[in-house]
Amino acid sequence: MKLESLISFLEELAPISFQDSYDNSGLILGSKNADISNVLVCLDVDDDALDHAIEQHCQMILSHHPVIFGGIKSFAEGSEEGDIVIKAIKNDLVLYGCHTNFDSTSGGLSDLLCKKLGIENIQVLEEKFSLQFKEKHGNGRFGDIDPMSGEAFLDIVKSRLSLDVIRYVGQIPEKVSRVAVYNGSYDSNILEKLVSLNPIILVTGDLKYHAAQELRHKGIFTIDAGHYGTEKLFVKEMSKLLEARFPELTVIRYEGKDVFTYY
Repeated sequence: MKLESLISFLEELAPISFQDSYDNSGLILGSKNADISNVLVCLDVDDDALDHAIEQHCQMILSHHPVIFGGIKSFAEGSEEGDIVIKAIKNDLVLYGCHTNFDSTSGGLSDLLCKKLGIENIQVLEEKFSLQFKEKHGNGRFGDIDPMSGEAFLDIVKSRLSLDVIRYVGQIPEKVSRVAVYNGSYDSNILEKLVSLNPIILVTGDLKYHAAQELRHKGIFTIDAGHYGTEKLFVKEMSKLLEARFPELTVIRYEGKDVFTYY
């Protein structure tokens, strides 16, 4: 199949216009006329993912995080982006990122994380508006769960996200019934919305020290399940979408591993 057909599906699923201003989702390397039969789906395009794609005779890597974010003036050997792009070019690999546009779209990663954690009556936390698209989309989600103890919900987060360890901020609540999720990196811009929804608890990742202090001060019990922990389900879920839409396509799943090791 032609790459153009695959891109049309991806951008119907998660329009590029849905991405955040800093992001670089979309086609990063390659021709839309390329023939694609094997695609590797991963969270990050690192050396291991790239080598695995080559070993599996893939023509394309579809990652959640784009290989290139900001403006880069050089692809000289020695930099992480340079080494990856040079190796991809040498092996005729297409690179495509499906990042914050997939986070924010209806049925995308934020919604999938909610469903993974058993959250119902899901609503958009930080809604965006588009004249071109009528469907609600935006960053983060919140909704309801069956009432349970804070300890029980902590166990659910660990088990359903297959995590050995998570960290939290604040006093574990006696009862949890409303939960917000903000996958990837926490953004302090959502704090005011969280306060308006209180009592609520937050599941997020990449929580910084002073942001954690602020959340604690506002009484928002927060679970930091990690950037990797809250987004690794992208691999399985995106692969399922591709397999359902393109049965002729061979989809290779590469979950990788967290960059952090806990001692």
